Amino acid sequence: MAGVIVRDSRFLAARRSETMAWAGFWEFPGGKVEPGETLAEALKRELHEELSIAIDAFSLWKVKEKKVTGGAIRLFFHLVTEFSGTPTPREGQELAWLTCEEAKDYTFLPVDAEVLAELSGCLQTR
Repeated sequence: MAGVIVRDSRFLAARRSETMAWAGFWEFPGGKVEPGETLAEALKRELHEELSIAIDAFSLWKVKEKKVTGGAIRLFFHLVTEFSGTPTPREGQELAWLTCEEAKDYTFLPVDAEVLAELSGCLQTR
């Protein structure tokens, strides 16, 4: 599950820290849904834990399925259009507010890179 946090025709990207798998890759912030959590609860918890923000307005935007060794995973991308607080990295990650054009110069996780191609039109309407 990931939050595509948008503000002023930009989105927030996070660079994975050196202690994480896929270190150095950029991604949309988010994480795993814990047992018993709804997608909304997980999104709110993850973005608070990672960025110290409270999300106020969001909607499910994209669902992607990826084959992995031994099966498949389903990833839920939510557009976050209103939040409280200043995004602050709490897990050693680097943050950047990017336009879709600027994002072309960054190396994103493969599934996030797929979503970037679809994000441009969405940001232009915000």
